[in-house]
This record gives sequence, structure tokens and C-alpha cells, in this order.
Amino acid sequence: MKALIIGSTTIDVINDTVRIGGTTYYGGLTLSRYLGDETHVLTTIDDNVSSYFYQTFHDLGISLHAVKCGGIPRFVIKNGKAVNVFVSECRIPAEVAGKLISVIKPDIIFLAPVYREIDVREYINLLESLSEFKALKVLDIQGLVRISTSKGIECFWYEDLLDLMSLVNFTHGNLREFCFSCDANQVIKTLMKSKKLRDTAVAITTDSTDVYLLHNSRCFKVVPLRVTSTDEVGAGDVFTASVAHYMAEGKDLLHAVRAGVVIASLKVWRASNVWFTGEDLKYYLPQVVFEECVSEITLG
Repeated sequence: MKALIIGSTTIDVINDTVRIGGTTYYGGLTLSRYLGDETHVLTTIDDNVSSYFYQTFHDLGISLHAVKCGGIPRFVIKNGKAVNVFVSECRIPAEVAGKLISVIKPDIIFLAPVYREIDVREYINLLESLSEFKALKVLDIQGLVRISTSKGIECFWYEDLLDLMSLVNFTHGNLREFCFSCDANQVIKTLMKSKKLRDTAVAITTDSTDVYLLHNSRCFKVVPLRVTSTDEVGAGDVFTASVAHYMAEGKDLLHAVRAGVVIASLKVWRASNVWFTGEDLKYYLPQVVFEECVSEITLG
């Protein structure tokens, strides 16, 4: 299969370490090296990191398609979460994405912004124009709700996001990123009842590790594998990329999300080694079981 990830690649500062990051990296590595997909990324790039990015993605077997930019996002990460960002705001025009899609003809289109590089209204128009295009479309909302303030990274919700979510097959976000409400139960119930989201699926990960899947006005809950955490950075990217792969492969939604949960859990555990193998997936998948949420949703 062919996959296209659209979003900025980042430089991440974690303690005293500086390294490459972003969904293009973690999701791209998952799809290319571990799941065997022909993987392309459309990403912003500047002169300071150009050769480094091209070489890194080449080594991973990923085709890099660049949008020149004055400066790529640089994130400060603590305890697995981005807490600050230094960025020269750049955009990946929907027109550029559309032309690349027409050339590559991907089976998976993964919208993966990290910091406002995707204009929501532009990409709504793009996805509407691709309604007949036979590709699985997925979205991670993290980069669409982040704003940089004097306090660091905060969240701001835009109503247009529901329109964008309605045009993809699967959306992922952390609970705190659905910041139209401070009440966790209200967030889940609002998304479940939304008519715009009736024909799509939404996965919500939480800091308590539980994963909620909302689909067809129903709510399912699963607890990930209990593992020793060595590096949580990129786990959400790995999760969403894995779900996209298995959905595009024809697996049912619950199977695809369970597989994504297993793979992301193993990445958190084995971050500095081989994340997972096919045998790992067969072994651990039966341990990840969905249960339907009861009428009163309880968050751990």
C-alpha cells in the first residue's frame, strides 16, 4: 500500500537531547519500516535541516516531498508531552497536497499537523474534492488546536474542526485536545451525539492510558498493555499510523484500533530497540479487548 503523511517534521528538545520528531517521523517509520507500506511525507523544511531530514527519511525508506519554510517547529518536551514551541509559522498549502495526491495516488492520506501548518478550511475543501477518491483518510488534531502563549502550549478549539473530522474515516486526539469542554464526560458525550460525526470514527487517548473509540453513536473502551514506559514521545503518531494501515488493509475498525493500541504500547516500552514484530502482534492482540461503555461514562 501507499501512504502519504502531511505535516511538519520537528526538532524536539527532550532533556539535554535534540532529535528529529513529528508524525511524519514516528508515523512514517511505523508505516515504512514496520508495516511495509510505500511511505511519502509532505513536510515543511528549512535550509538548516534540509540535508539531515532528507538523509534520515532516505535511510527509513521514506520519500520526502518538501515545502520550503523559514523555520521548522522546535518543541520542548517534558514527560512525553510538548510544553513549548518555537516556530516560524509555515503552511503546507492544500493545493500542493492535492497535486501530490494526484501523482502518488495513495491508499492512506494522513493529515498530521503539529502546529497550525494546515489551514482547516483549505483542507475541508480539499477533502470535499476527494470525496470520490478511494483512499482511507485519517486525521490527528493535535497541531490544529495548539497555540503558543507566554505560559507555553495551550489549547484552543475551532468549530470548523468538526467539519474536517466529518470528512475523514478516523480521527485521533488526546482528551485534553478536545478542549471545547473541561469536563471529560461531556467531551465524549458531545462527540458521540454529533450528527457531523455519524459516519466516522474518533479515538480518544487519555493520560490515564484508557482509549475510547466512538463510532455510530456508540462508545467502546480499552485499556492498553501494561508496560514499563521508556519513551512516550510519538506514541500517538504510532497509534494512528497503525490504525490507518490496518483499516486500509481491510481489517474491521475494532481490530485496527486494537492493533494500534498494541503497537503504540510496545513502542513506549521498546523505544530504543525493535518496537514490535508480527509475532508480537499475534501474542499481545488477544490481551487488548474492547468493552462497550456503560451509559454513565467513567474516566480513570
